[in-house]
Amino acid sequence: MKRLRSNGIVWFLDDEALVPLVEGLKEVPATKRTHETRRAPGRDVFVKYFVEKGLLGMVRNWLVPRGKREYRVGRHLSSLSIPTPSPLGYGLGKRGSFILQEHIEATPFRTAFDEDSRRERLVTGLAALLERLRRERVRHNDLHLENIMVADDGLHLVDLHKTKIKPIGFSRADELANLTHALTMIYDRMTEGEKDLFFDNYGRRDVRPFVERGLRNLRHRWIESKKKRAFLPTSKLVASKNCVYVRGREEAAKGAFLETIKADRKVRVTRHEDHLRKTYRSRRRLRRAWQAHVALEYLEMDVVPRPSYVAKGSLFRGGYVAMEDLGGKGEELDRFLDREYDRMAFDRRCAFCDDLSAFLRGLFEKGVIHADLKACNVFVLSSGFRLLDVEDIFFGAPTEEALKRVLVQLNTSVPGRIAASLRVRFLVKLAGGFNFDRRRMLREVAKASRDREIVYEGVSGLKKEVWQDRRQGSPSPPSHPH
Repeated sequence: MKRLRSNGIVWFLDDEALVPLVEGLKEVPATKRTHETRRAPGRDVFVKYFVEKGLLGMVRNWLVPRGKREYRVGRHLSSLSIPTPSPLGYGLGKRGSFILQEHIEATPFRTAFDEDSRRERLVTGLAALLERLRRERVRHNDLHLENIMVADDGLHLVDLHKTKIKPIGFSRADELANLTHALTMIYDRMTEGEKDLFFDNYGRRDVRPFVERGLRNLRHRWIESKKKRAFLPTSKLVASKNCVYVRGREEAAKGAFLETIKADRKVRVTRHEDHLRKTYRSRRRLRRAWQAHVALEYLEMDVVPRPSYVAKGSLFRGGYVAMEDLGGKGEELDRFLDREYDRMAFDRRCAFCDDLSAFLRGLFEKGVIHADLKACNVFVLSSGFRLLDVEDIFFGAPTEEALKRVLVQLNTSVPGRIAASLRVRFLVKLAGGFNFDRRRMLREVAKASRDREIVYEGVSGLKKEVWQDRRQGSPSPPSHPH
C-alpha cells in the first residue's frame, strides 16, 4: 500500500496511479459528508469525505476514522463476494477522513423500484442480497434503499462505515435490522404477490410476521424523529427567521389577504390570494399541526392540503401554517353528499363508497389516524380526497377502537337518508384486511350511532337529524357512512 502526505492529509492507496488524484484534495469546511467523482488513469474514482464535528467527532476521527473503516469493511465484503464498489484507498485528515472507491454507474434501489416496470426482478435481487448478508453474518446498520445501488450487473452495497461483520452468531435482531431497514421505504407499495416473492426467495417465510411488526416499530420511531426536527433545518425543511419552509416552496404562499373564512376560540382561517392560513390560538396545537404536516411530507403522502411554511408566532400573535387553498376544487364530504347523493345512480353511490373506504383504509394501513374524522374534515376532490384539521392527525398502529371511533364519527356526520346498505358496505370495505371482528364491530358502531344525533353541514346550513326507527325485518340500523 502506498503511503503519502498531501495538504495535511495522510493517504493510504492501493495503486500508485492514484497519487495525482489525491494530491489536489483538501479538507474543506462542511456540515455533512461531501462527495465527488474524479478521473484517474483508466478509470473514474468516487471520493467521499466524512466531516467530523465537535469533541466526540474529533475523538472518533482519531480512534476509528470512518473513511478507514469503510475501506476495511469494503475489502472484507469483496472477499466474501458481496458486491460493493471496490475500495481503492483512504485518507486521514485533522477534521475528517476520506474513502476512495471504484465509481459505478448505478441507480438507487428506491428510484429503480419506482421507475422499473420489472419490479419482480428487483424484489428477487433484494431478497437474494439480504439472504447473502444473513448467511455471511453481515449487519449493515444503515440499509435503507439509497444505500443499495442497482447496476447492470446487479445490486451493490454502499455506505459501509456502520457495518458490523460478526465472526460467530447472527441473531434474530441482526437479521430483522437488515430486513426492516431495507424494506421500510417500499413495503407499503409492494403487492401481496411481490411480498410472497420476496420471502420465498429470501427462504424464510416464517420471518414475515416479525418483519412486519419491526416495520411498524421502525416507522413509528422514524416519524417521531421527523416530528422532533419539524422546526429545524433538514433535507426537507429550511429555517429562516421566524418561519420554517418546506424546501422548494420558500417563495410560495405570499399573496395578500382576501377574507376570513372561520374564527373561533381555537383557530382563525383566512384566505389569501394564493393560499390559506390557519392561525392557532394555542402554540401546542400549532406545533402538533406542523409536526403532522412535516411527517406526511417525509412519508410523501399527498393526503392533506400541501403546506408551504409555518410562522411560529410570538407572545402576542398566534402562529400559523400557510397551505394550499382547496377552495373551488371541491367541498367537504357532508356538503358533497347532501348535494349529490339523491341524484347519484346506485352504481355511482357504490363506487364513491368504495373509493372513500379505500382512501381511509390506505391511511390506516400506513398508520395515519385522524382523531376527529367527522365528514366536515374529509374534503372531496374530483381526483380523490384530502383530510382537514391536520392537528388532529396522529401516527400509530391501527386498532379496533380507533376504527370504531372513525366509523361512528362519520356515521353521525353525514345525511341520515344515506342507505343502511351503503353504510354497511363502507364498514366492510374499510375494515377489510384488518384482523377485526367485523360483525361485532357493526353491532357496536350501530349502537353507538343510535345514541347520537346526526349533525352535519348541508348545502343550506347546519342540519340536525335523528335516526328513523327501522322497519321490522330490515337490516341492522344505520351503522355506517358512505
